[in-house]
Amino acid sequence: MALYFIFWDGVGYGKKGSEKNPFFTAKLPTFQHLFDGNLPSLSFKRFSSDIVSLSPVNTTLRIPGLPQSGTGQTAIMTGMNASKFVGKHFGPHPYSTLIPIIKEKNLFKQLQKMDKTFFFTNGYPKRYFDYIFGPKGRVPTIALSYISTGKNLNTHEEVKKRTAISADIAGTRWSELGHPDVKPLNPIDAGKLFYQAGKNIDLNFFEYFVTDHAGHSQDMAMAVEMLERMDGFLSGILEEFDFEKDIILMISDHGNIEDLSVKTHTKNPVPLIVIGKHHSYFSSRIKNLTHITPAVLSYFSLH
Repeated sequence: MALYFIFWDGVGYGKKGSEKNPFFTAKLPTFQHLFDGNLPSLSFKRFSSDIVSLSPVNTTLRIPGLPQSGTGQTAIMTGMNASKFVGKHFGPHPYSTLIPIIKEKNLFKQLQKMDKTFFFTNGYPKRYFDYIFGPKGRVPTIALSYISTGKNLNTHEEVKKRTAISADIAGTRWSELGHPDVKPLNPIDAGKLFYQAGKNIDLNFFEYFVTDHAGHSQDMAMAVEMLERMDGFLSGILEEFDFEKDIILMISDHGNIEDLSVKTHTKNPVPLIVIGKHHSYFSSRIKNLTHITPAVLSYFSLH
């Protein structure tokens, strides 16, 4: 029994059929199959079947302004209302006073205390490590959460050996990042790797930030490609997925990519997608970002 946690950055519910919403330009057969031919939108926010549920999650947390990644991801990873704690939405990196809380209260740390096993599947280039551990660098929330447990982030070497996955799924930029020996990977094959990597552990985590980058860029072609990569990735996971035992949980921290008419984040709710026999356990409990970590911990306390 394994939980596959997919965090995709900057993905909210947008207007159905809008020419500025790449969900309705992209080819997303896996998502459409799951949702009986539909795609998440402001007019299709809820769906439930024997194997999957779709439901809206609030990201504003009753704090004025546009949700941001630093506080949003802290809420996801710790269960606390980080925006209320600092008095505003803040990002992209965690607010300074949140760092000790993240280190102590994060999902990975709490799973470690429960003797549960977990893995953060992303692999990063040397340039990434030079930045985040450099004199002016700041470690993002999810990476900070993982290394707080004493574990190391994966490098390009693990991606090359196919024991880690490129943060953009397909790994098309490794050559320009200084690692030409790391070859691209079909998104479906990346999904298969992600599933296999999680079969013998309790939680396997993947962070997909390029959806937020595409939204800020207001680039329809890029946005379509990044959504299609996730569709292929999900297809690969589902090829051998055990619907009786396994769970896929997909969530974002705020909206962005669903409305390319604006360069900023949005206040739109984000879709919670849960796949597996026990999907309703999560959909019934998660209404805003602070509910995610408590729901996961509660689930593991029972299994």
